Amino acid sequence: MKFVTKRNLLTATVTIIMFLCGTFPAWAAEYNGSLDGMEGTSISGWACSSSSPNTSANVQILVKNSETEETVEDFTVFASEKRTDIKNEGKLNDYCGFTADLDLSAHPEGTYSIEAYVDGERLPNTLEYKKTAAGATVTQVSESKAVQTASGLRSLGMFRLTGYCKCPICCGKWSSINSTYIGAIPRVNHTIAVDPRVIPFGTKVMINGIVYTAEDKGGGVKGNHIDIFCGSHSAALKIGGTAEVFLVP
Repeated sequence: MKFVTKRNLLTATVTIIMFLCGTFPAWAAEYNGSLDGMEGTSISGWACSSSSPNTSANVQILVKNSETEETVEDFTVFASEKRTDIKNEGKLNDYCGFTADLDLSAHPEGTYSIEAYVDGERLPNTLEYKKTAAGATVTQVSESKAVQTASGLRSLGMFRLTGYCKCPICCGKWSSINSTYIGAIPRVNHTIAVDPRVIPFGTKVMINGIVYTAEDKGGGVKGNHIDIFCGSHSAALKIGGTAEVFLVP
């Protein structure tokens, strides 16, 4: 399912030597990462240790049946593919990307969640994959459970919603820069672009039961307009209409 390369083998060998010698400070390091999304049956993402940028992270992928919570797939990949778009002020390793093929043909129809872990810590977002009689399609990418109610939250009013991703169509010449206007790494179901005169940067808001953070802006985002970051252009195109936006303390 995942491919052993010379780089991966060297990383694993060095890791074992460091562990046996008691010189393994990066094992408990803080990792950065995210599941990017899914194209067909290929899962992609990235993971990297900010304190040990030259060490490829070992990523555990768990696939669970959402109804029974049973783990149906459990495998490990190395985050060792080159991803220059993730480099953040020189703190992250270029070789931090990973891809893995997922074959659900042996499993029954239903909804499956896909989680990724590094050193026991779960990456912030989860893919939800729905297998139907006609095949299997990605139906949702979520970072956390949606907030179920807006009770007690102050309404900011109705806003027009659009979606964007990091592709050239959405971001033009800025598509190669994997950071938001305020310098954060954009995340699905977390990052939104706003008019900072209406919603200041850093503000948390709830839209359709999901809490987002204002971390980006765009030339076309003016007034009561929110642009929601998505993992793919096809997902961005599905976002539209209007919704009531609530301020989260």
